[in-house]
Amino acid sequence: MWLVLLLALTAAGPEAADPAGLRALIAEDVRVARIGDRLARAGPCTATLSSPGLIVQDIVQYAPDLRAPARAALGLGDLPTIVAVLDGSAAAVAGLRPGDMLVAIDGAAVPPADKARGFDRMAGVEAQIEAALARGTLNLGLIRDGAALTVRIGATPGCRTRFQLQPGGRLNASADGVYVQVSGALAEFAATDDELALIIAHELAHNLLGHKARLDAAGVSRGLFAGLGKGASRVRATEEEADRWALYLMARAGFDIAAAPAFWERFGRRADPGIFSDGTHDGWRTRVAKAEAEIARIRALQAAGAPILP
Repeated sequence: MWLVLLLALTAAGPEAADPAGLRALIAEDVRVARIGDRLARAGPCTATLSSPGLIVQDIVQYAPDLRAPARAALGLGDLPTIVAVLDGSAAAVAGLRPGDMLVAIDGAAVPPADKARGFDRMAGVEAQIEAALARGTLNLGLIRDGAALTVRIGATPGCRTRFQLQPGGRLNASADGVYVQVSGALAEFAATDDELALIIAHELAHNLLGHKARLDAAGVSRGLFAGLGKGASRVRATEEEADRWALYLMARAGFDIAAAPAFWERFGRRADPGIFSDGTHDGWRTRVAKAEAEIARIRALQAAGAPILP
């Protein structure tokens, strides 16, 4: 997410228990956050919220057998801890550092961790930060190297979406109106930042266009039953719209839209179910052709000096 990122490691695996593996996941988390934040700031969007550019972790997010490696690898304390600050962000300007522990948000204490594991405390922190940003300037009470201090963070507008890396081996990404989630496998599959920007921009477009709410209102099932009845065509329409919008979001943020056709081909050859498709997505050849046509339209807008809008 672009306010406070969560790396959802609640189940142990051999690579997750390795400190080097944890650091690699955080590096990929930062990559997702940085690209998502850049896309969110470029818009266009109607629902805006200031992004401080923090990546915060909480030790109780981790399964008990992962907590010692997480402390060692990421420097987590007993309170929610900043593990990364995005370059050029409001948090960076304010001087926040990895290792700072969050004590209070606009004078309200961070909720205690009253469970052995889970996201309850981070959900509370997240809500406090969003409420503070909605009011304007954010004041964070911190502990740094054992000393208490308060840091004020200025406002930076961006589209209202939280970007999140989800460890997992499937080539998967999703959007639910609030979050954009990208699996670790898909983030790794993206060979360049431009390719990852295409993935994130596609999911961000779903949120900006209210696709979840639209499909919910129409009673459209997703997942296992997505391909049944009229639902498939409705889901497919939102996917086509997200493909198209993704290119405009990329162009506005300064990413290379020329990466899209080759990515859709490479991704399609790896993941396209072919004749077993449920009809909710275009085949990769169609996606490539539509991307090439839309790129030509965007190039024409850029050449004319016109606004880059879908």
